[in-house]
This record gives sequence, C-alpha cells and structure tokens, in this order.
Amino acid sequence: MGKLRWVGLGLLCLLPLSGLGNYPLHLVILCLLWGFVYTSWAVMGRLGMVSLGHGAFLGIGAYTVVMGWNHFGLSPWISTPIALVLTAFVTFLVGYPCFRLKIVGHYFALVTLALSEVARMIIVALRDQTGGSLGVTPNTALADTAWSLVALQFSSKVVWFYIALGIWLAGLWIWTRVGRSMARIALEAISQEEDAAA
Repeated sequence: MGKLRWVGLGLLCLLPLSGLGNYPLHLVILCLLWGFVYTSWAVMGRLGMVSLGHGAFLGIGAYTVVMGWNHFGLSPWISTPIALVLTAFVTFLVGYPCFRLKIVGHYFALVTLALSEVARMIIVALRDQTGGSLGVTPNTALADTAWSLVALQFSSKVVWFYIALGIWLAGLWIWTRVGRSMARIALEAISQEEDAAA
C-alpha cells in the first residue's frame, strides 16, 4: 500500500506535463486547495467538533490578500501575515465564547455556519470593494512579464499546481504527524469527555 501511494504521488506530480489543458488543470488546483481545507477540517474532527466556518476563514484570508493588493498595493508577502492575524482574531471572537459557554455539538456547528453566512453577506454588501457575489480579480502585474514574484502572479497554471500540491502535502504531513502522536489520543479524549480529559 505504501508503494502505491508513492506511485500515485509521482503520477500526480507528472500531471501538468501530460498536456492537460488550462481549465482541467485549474480544476485540479481547486481540488488540491479544497483537499487542504478538508484536511484541516479532519484535524478539528478529532476533537469531535463540527466546524462549518472554514469557508469563512478561507474567504477572510483570501479577500484580505486581494484587497491589500488591489486597493493598497501591498504585496501578498506582506498581506498574507496580516490575513492570518485577522483570521485568527475572528476565530478567537467566535471560538472563545463558544468554549467558555461550552457550546458544542450541533450548536457549535450552527454558530460556525452563521459565521460563514455573515462573512458571505459582508462580502456581497461591500460590492464596490469586493466585487460582491461575482467575486474579485486581483489587479494584474503581468503586463510586461510572465510572472511576478512580488505580486505572486504567474501566467502558467503549472506553477500554481505545484504550489497547491506543496500546500496540500504539507497539510497531509501535519495531519499524519498529529494522527501518530499522543496529541491524537488527547484530542479523542477531549471529544469524549472534556472535564475528565482535563
């Protein structure tokens, strides 16, 4: 089984070289990105919590980076840490009261679902800045060149494929490390009985 995984990973790495068109490659990139999101969701599942707020966190981070570039000319290298801090702050605003008030189970899922809906409504309401329900496209930095490292923009989907693949593999590595550690047992104990686990 282990060898089969490596063969599958090797074939996945060679996928862009197979002559796959831009749109199918774009779909594969989206699958890799959502695979990373679902991997993080699975880590939280070890706690026995169902969070439906991952879309909101992804949206807050993505829109912060793009708005920083479009409106303030901030490189994604600068706005990405800002996006992480902002997303962590929103996570704290929602998570801290939930854990203090012991909101768990279906109620926690509903709170995080409401967060996703609030984030979506804010994005739609700020249509002049965010593009509303149509979304937003980053201002191009590729007028005279095929790539811009400062703007993190590349004309080739192949570059984005390998970036997404690396991020997904990093997420899987973390998930595997957690799954093989004592932290997994602690997370499962917390999911069964938080007070006894403490």
